[in-house]
Amino acid sequence: MEALFRPLRTLCEQEEKKLSQLGQQRSETQQRIDHIQQQKDIIAQMQVQYGQYPTQTANPLLLQNTANMAQILAPMQKNLTRQQILLTQEHQRINGMWRKQLGRQQGIKWLYQKKQTERQTYLDKQEQKQLDDLAGRYAAAY
Repeated sequence: MEALFRPLRTLCEQEEKKLSQLGQQRSETQQRIDHIQQQKDIIAQMQVQYGQYPTQTANPLLLQNTANMAQILAPMQKNLTRQQILLTQEHQRINGMWRKQLGRQQGIKWLYQKKQTERQTYLDKQEQKQLDDLAGRYAAAY
């Protein structure tokens, strides 16, 4: 009778594995998003620092360096923002897949447990019936 539950148990294990893989992907994309945000924060801090130099007392070389840094940092910031947007979209897609998989996995797990409970109830009734039959025979014999 265990052979009847084997395919369902195997399916349940497969669904748990898929859920685990999607959870791992979900965590990885969130970590990458957080890392990009940290990079963006560092660049923004650098932009503020380079922009704080007083223009009246600074020499021309310092002003040129500040302008060059601003020209370098702005595209970096823009590129990181674009990467962050794409990763956020990917994270949302994976999160949606994870949620669907979670529902599927929980449904299959519930079905498996329900079938096991029904089977155990059936076996318990069969055993009780056998005990009742034996008790009836024993009582009839004496």
